Amino acid sequence: MSTTGTRKRLADLGAVASGLAHEIRNPLNSLYINSQILDEILADLPEGATDRKEELLSLARANMKVTRRLNDILSEFLRFARPPSPELVVADLNRVVAETIRFLEVDFARRGIGLTANCHTAPLPLFADEKKLKQALINVLLNAEEAMDKGGKIVRVTTGLAKGRPFVRVSDNGRGIPKKDRRQIFRLFFSTRKNGTGLGLPIVRQIVREHGGKIGIRSREGKGTTVTISLPPEKEFKAQLSAESGERALPERIR
Repeated sequence: MSTTGTRKRLADLGAVASGLAHEIRNPLNSLYINSQILDEILADLPEGATDRKEELLSLARANMKVTRRLNDILSEFLRFARPPSPELVVADLNRVVAETIRFLEVDFARRGIGLTANCHTAPLPLFADEKKLKQALINVLLNAEEAMDKGGKIVRVTTGLAKGRPFVRVSDNGRGIPKKDRRQIFRLFFSTRKNGTGLGLPIVRQIVREHGGKIGIRSREGKGTTVTISLPPEKEFKAQLSAESGERALPERIR
C-alpha cells in the first residue's frame, strides 16, 4: 500500500476510533471521579466507624488505578488510530538518535543498563517527521530496557547505510523474545509485559511505514533482540511523495 493509501486508511480508522473513545472515556472519567470521592469519604471516616475501612479504601484506590490504566490504553490507541499529520523536514538520522539517547540515558543508568551509540561518520539525511522518528526509537529502546532482567546489561544503537538506505539498529543482550511470540509482536494489544499496552511496536511499524521504511526484528531467547529500521534517503522519499501526490515539489522546513 502506498504512503498516501496508508494515511487514508488510518484517517478512516481514526474517525471511528474518535467516536468510540468519546463513548468510552466519559463513563471512565465518571468512574474515576466517583472512586476519588469515595476514597476521600472513607479517609475522613473516624476510627471505629467501620471495621472494613481499609478494605474499602483499597478497593476505591484499585478502581482509580484500573481507570487510569484504561485511559492510558485508550490514549495510546488514539495515537495509533488517529496519528497527526507528519511535519516533514530535512533531518539527520544521527542527530535524531543522539537526541533520543540523551533523553533516555539517565533512566537507563538508574537501572544499571548501559546505553551506547555508534553513529555513522557522515550525516544521514532524511525527509522525515523528527518527533515521530524519536517516538518510534523511544518505543524500541523502552522495549529493550524492559527486556533486561538484571543490571549490567547493554543496549547498543548503531546507525549506518545499507544499499544506499540509512538505518538505525537497536541491539540488546536481554532475555529475547520467545519463539511462540515472535509472529505476534506487531499484533494490536499483544504484550508480554505486565503493564504493556500492546501498542508500542504497532506504533513503531506505523511510523516506519509512514516514512516509506521497513522494520525487521531478530531475536534469540536468552541471548537478546535486534531491531533494525531502514528508511529511504531524503531525495528518494521526496520523489516518492511527489509521485503519489502528483506535485512537482514539496514544501519543507530545514533543520
